[in-house]
Amino acid sequence: MRSRHQKVPSLLVHPPGPPHVVRGVAAGCVVALAMLLSPAVAYAQPAEAGAAFDRGVSFFRDGDYEAAMVEFKKAHELDPNWRVLYNLGQTSRELRDYAAALTSFERYLSEGGQAVEADRKAKVEGWIEELKGKVATLRLEVDVADAEVAIDDITVGKTPLKAVVVNAGRRKVSITKPGYAPLTRFVDVAGTERKNVTIQLSPLTQQGGEQKPDESRPSPLAPNEQPEGASPWPWAAFGITAAAGTVTAVLGGLSLSKKATFEEELEKVPNTATAIDAARDDARTFAIAADVMGGVTIAGAIVTIVGFAVEGSKGTVEREAKAPVRWMVGPGHIGVRGSF
Repeated sequence: MRSRHQKVPSLLVHPPGPPHVVRGVAAGCVVALAMLLSPAVAYAQPAEAGAAFDRGVSFFRDGDYEAAMVEFKKAHELDPNWRVLYNLGQTSRELRDYAAALTSFERYLSEGGQAVEADRKAKVEGWIEELKGKVATLRLEVDVADAEVAIDDITVGKTPLKAVVVNAGRRKVSITKPGYAPLTRFVDVAGTERKNVTIQLSPLTQQGGEQKPDESRPSPLAPNEQPEGASPWPWAAFGITAAAGTVTAVLGGLSLSKKATFEEELEKVPNTATAIDAARDDARTFAIAADVMGGVTIAGAIVTIVGFAVEGSKGTVEREAKAPVRWMVGPGHIGVRGSF
């Protein structure tokens, strides 16, 4: 189990005698305190920062490292003392955030300087060497400046960005900037690896996101040269044909039903001629109606096919002239003449 250190109140010495005596007593107290307590936590703090630090220590002892990290960060923000970096490094190491732990320990030694004890310095340097094998260096080359970069959903800065130390493994890189499509990419990096990643952002105007038509540019064709619009009559014929087909199906069903009723009347004993004639007339009427609507449906289908063929043959304004389409009706035949 890694060593954990508890914060203690700052030591205040009131001079009871001559200055050289006071200095001697103070020096002795400092040496004793350094031997018994951690130098990472023996410092004066504002009340709020001290309370946050105490909560962080409690959470750390309970194994709730995420809560401890929040409290230690708050304490450092309120009172940016270099000694808290040691606690931040320890907590990050427990959370397996090796990049954050490495950064905190390096800052601890750099900002603490000569004030860091020799044995503590040696221990931290050992952790730093261990952590260097668990992190990688990621250099992002983005073609757009001032874009916000986040790694694993944590903002690390804006482009152009210096090399970023990240945990080994699969990392999520997200880049955003107003006017450009957000980009997310997953990058695999191994321990001690240095990887360059080139990223190009796409302007939203290229994707139709914010592009507006340029009304100042004239149309390439004059008003009287615009292509002809599609005629609606083939679609109207299609609708009529579909309706006629539906009516034909209904009448056909009723015709079959009336025919069955007529056959039942023929077999019924006793029966009357009046009932048989009525059943026969109903069956005949619905059969004729179904045949008529069937013919209308077929004619409508032909007109629809011809209409779509004619509309499909229309080209641009430069198309060559074609003979008009004409209907030909004669004894025993019906047809269409023209170019398609």
